[in-house]
Amino acid sequence: MITLGTALAFGGAAIAAGLSAGGSSLGVGIAGQAGAGVVSEDPDKFGNVLFWQAIPGTQGIYGLLIAFIIL
Repeated sequence: MITLGTALAFGGAAIAAGLSAGGSSLGVGIAGQAGAGVVSEDPDKFGNVLFWQAIPGTQGIYGLLIAFIIL
């Protein structure tokens, strides 16, 4: 039998993982579009663009970590 506290903990973990993954994917998409424009103008800036595109992806990892901590 699942108690109310356990159900709320599972719900909170799902919200933490889901919202962070959604926000992370939006951020990576926006950074990817901008990065494609920059690299098409100056291919030498690929390393900097790759770094800035990877930064929003870390937010999804943080959300997943928090979900595991909640569980």
